[in-house]
Amino acid sequence: MKLSLALKKPSGKAMVAIAALVVSPIAVGVAAAGGHSGTDTPQGAGAPAAATAPEPAPGEVAGPAADLGVRAAAAAAALEQCRSARLVPAGNGWGVPAPSVWESSSTRCNLKYGDDPQRGNERFGDPDTAIRTLQRNLNYCYGSKLTVDGVYGSNTRAIVRQVQRRHKLAADGIYGPQTRSAMNWRLYHSAKGIWSSGCYSSL
Repeated sequence: MKLSLALKKPSGKAMVAIAALVVSPIAVGVAAAGGHSGTDTPQGAGAPAAATAPEPAPGEVAGPAADLGVRAAAAAAALEQCRSARLVPAGNGWGVPAPSVWESSSTRCNLKYGDDPQRGNERFGDPDTAIRTLQRNLNYCYGSKLTVDGVYGSNTRAIVRQVQRRHKLAADGIYGPQTRSAMNWRLYHSAKGIWSSGCYSSL
């Protein structure tokens, strides 16, 4: 079950600031790299309430939900590779560093086993940053101990499968839009240079 997040609508001034964050390669680079100039903000200091991840499902999803999951997994597999990362606005100046399409604001892309970090003979963009962004988030929000190496190997695939099972998705090990939306993410406040102490389902 996806958790909803109620956020206060930013003021006009805040929206301008958020727009600046989205187009600022420096802000996105710092956030995606996991570096920051400040300290973690305490709970209740402007960040939205932390999301509580559902308990892991004992097995695979069954019934109509399974059929939907299979179709969603197939759709995710057909998408292009995430070759960048961007700060997706989440409200009140906070953003989510997330894998994205190269030279686009879209996050409808995938990462999957074998991305090393490039996929096949395609040599463009920065998939290394996309994979590292995902790996750092998995480590912080789900307690995994992945090596942040920019390679989508068997360990990263295994953790993504665990996350998918926890959120009752088809466990295909492919990071795509459905997995992105179900996952919890750590937020970054570019203006203040701080990270949230909790993780949130905000995409």
